[in-house]
Amino acid sequence: MSEKEKEFNPYQEGDLLIFESNSKKIDTFYISKIDLVFNDGLGIIEYKQALRVYEGKAPKENEFHDKRTFLLEIRSGGSKEQTFIELRDFIDGKQNYSDLIEKPTDKLETNFGVLEDIISIKSNKSLDYDSKIYEYFWSFEKGIVRFKKGDSSIWTLKDFKRYD
Repeated sequence: MSEKEKEFNPYQEGDLLIFESNSKKIDTFYISKIDLVFNDGLGIIEYKQALRVYEGKAPKENEFHDKRTFLLEIRSGGSKEQTFIELRDFIDGKQNYSDLIEKPTDKLETNFGVLEDIISIKSNKSLDYDSKIYEYFWSFEKGIVRFKKGDSSIWTLKDFKRYD
């Protein structure tokens, strides 16, 4: 995985993202872990890297369920395949990294001022699932700044906290 591909991830462990919906509901994403791993197992011909950004909480002692999920995964395709990006609950699943970084950027007014590095990652599928996300607005500097779900809700980044 190239350094440029790794830079697609703007997050650091401990980041807190606070989103507000168009109906004034609040949701928070806590970046609990960032891993850079290689695949392994029987029959692996080429080692490919994956960068995974976990959102949520790890299980406490005596808990069986890990409450974390991938918010973002960047998976190298190695020498024969394309690198892809996968975002949480996105109805279309994997997106080609090269296609995303070549998209024209747009402006979006946010609580952080006007961001001029926004790309829209929009699904080609129908909106059959209320809980699935069909469009992300991604800032190369800030990450997810807005998303739209199948239930017609629009969630916008209200606050971003980084604890160094």
